[in-house]
Parts: sequence; structure tokens; C-alpha cells
Amino acid sequence: MFCIRVDANEIIGTGHVMRCLSIAEEFRRRGEPVTFIVADSRSEKMIVSKDFQVICLHSIWDDLDKEIESLVSVIETIGITTLLIDSYYVTESYLRTAGQYTRTVYIDDLDTFICPVDLLVNYNIYAENLCYAERYQETGLDTQFALGCSYAPLRAEFSNVNKEIKEKVSSVLITSGGTDTYNAIGNILEVLSRQPWFSKMEYYIILGRFNVHAKDLEERWRQYKNVHLLMNVSNMSEYMRCCDIAITAGGVTTYELCACGIPSIMYTLADNQLQIAQTISESHLIPWVGDIRRNMENCLKLIVSYMGKLSDVGKRREISVKMQEIVDGNGCKRLVNYIIDVLK
Repeated sequence: MFCIRVDANEIIGTGHVMRCLSIAEEFRRRGEPVTFIVADSRSEKMIVSKDFQVICLHSIWDDLDKEIESLVSVIETIGITTLLIDSYYVTESYLRTAGQYTRTVYIDDLDTFICPVDLLVNYNIYAENLCYAERYQETGLDTQFALGCSYAPLRAEFSNVNKEIKEKVSSVLITSGGTDTYNAIGNILEVLSRQPWFSKMEYYIILGRFNVHAKDLEERWRQYKNVHLLMNVSNMSEYMRCCDIAITAGGVTTYELCACGIPSIMYTLADNQLQIAQTISESHLIPWVGDIRRNMENCLKLIVSYMGKLSDVGKRREISVKMQEIVDGNGCKRLVNYIIDVLK
């Protein structure tokens, strides 16, 4: 049995669960059942809505060592043969103990310590530069690796997208991920609304499940017919395809935009987004305007500036092609193949 240990809430957002759901969907397409294991009830609705079974440990999501006995009990009781773990709060001890009872896969974005697992996944654009194999071999581990954007676990809707780049920019996608503690979306809308071209464009605003500013945003922008506030969107690729450019936080959405070939502007609002933003910006794929936690005002000024630069259709076409060369949207298939083949 294949199981996934993951959490989501208003603090860590929904990204971990979303990418794990993509992996689970691919397993299900192959006739393999998947069960999720979570710390508490906050992420259950997201998972159950996709018709996956959920086991709740009633543990503490940011102190996983305290749940290890409960996890081992579940592994033994239901006969888990492979466990994928996606949490920034794992420890070496946690992974090592779980690995004594089942094969383990870990999605590693941070590379903060050597992870004693059977397969380590880091699909970020910078992953292949981290010398994983050399460092792990030095410790005596025979861990296998799935590294780089070719393993980005995107949903099937992002596979082989044919993007048409229009002559003029008329629609903009704005997203902040599952949470928006700093009200990035509200601030971005305010600065855009002061531009002379604001009323000439449509704005599609993707609000995450745990966005604490949703009600205020609805009250502020309800009178604007060209501002569309959208929550719990299940067809993200459709909005990406219909929009000409995007303003986005770093994270998995970045790779979705690349797969769709949407010229974008990126800001960051979490530490785990910084390396993604820096590498993609240095690759001249998506400009990074900075971290809004440190300088919101400067980030907003740069967003407006890059909006002007992306009005050039030739520039947008060039960027779109490069983005889709980096991410083709088939990473989930490759990753599931790897999990099945390596961990037989």
C-alpha cells in the first residue's frame, strides 16, 4: 500500500497537499490506491474532496517526532509498503524510524540535513546543483534521487499545454498561494488600480483556501467589474491559459506557469521561495521583484515596471518558449514511474 504523510493549514499553506494530491492522482490513474495520513483535521476537506481516504493521527503538525509511535502503528496496522513524506518538520530520527518499517520517499525543498530515505525528491530548478549524490554517499546511504524540474509533480492539466501569445496584454492572473499573511494581493491590486491602463484589463485573482484577507478583498473590489476574485479554484490551468501574464508568489505555482508558458513576474513571501526565485531570475525566465516581507513598496514599484516591459509581444513569446522548455508538465508521470521502479 502506498501512503502519503502531509499537512496543510493557515500557516504552512496548501502547497504540500496540492503537490501530493497530484502524485496521488497519478497513482490512482494506474489503479493504485492511495491513503493520506495527516496530523489534524485542517487539511482533511481538501483531500476528501478528491475522494482519497484520510487517516488522522491527532498529532502536532510542527512537532512530528511526537507522532512517530502513532505513525509506526498505522504503518504496521494497514500494511504500508511505501510512505511518501512531505513536511518541513521531519527530523533525521523521524525518517530513520519510519524507514525501519516501510520504504520511504521524502520531498526535500530545503536540503537542511542528510535524509535517511530510500528516494529523495527535489524537483526545484536548482536541485541538480546541490551535489546530493556525493554528500549522501559519504554517509554510507544508498538513497536514490529524483532531481530537477523534469520531476515537478504538476497536475495532469498542466501537461503539454499549447499556449497562444496574443498581441496585446488584456488579462492578468494574480496569485499568492494558499495563504497571504502579508496581504500581497491587496497591495498589488491597489498599486495597479492607480495605473492609467488598469481599467483596460481583466484581473483574475486566485485566493488560497486559507487567505485571511478574502472578505476584506471582496468588500474592497466588488464594485470593479474587471476584478474577479476566485477561491478554491480546481481548474487553475484554464485561468493560466486565458491570461496573458501572471504576478505570482514563488513555489509550485511558478512551475505551473512555466508549464503553461505564461510570462510572469515573481515576488516572494516565504523562505522556501527564495532560492527558486533567485535561480529562475538568474536564468532570465521570470523576473524577481524581491521579498515583500522586507520591502513591500519596492516590490510593488518593480511589478508595475515589469508590467510595462511585458507589453512587448516579442519578449513575451520568447519567454513563453523558454519556460515550457524548462517544465513540460509531465513530471508527475516521471516521478511515479521512478517511485514504482526504484522501490519495487
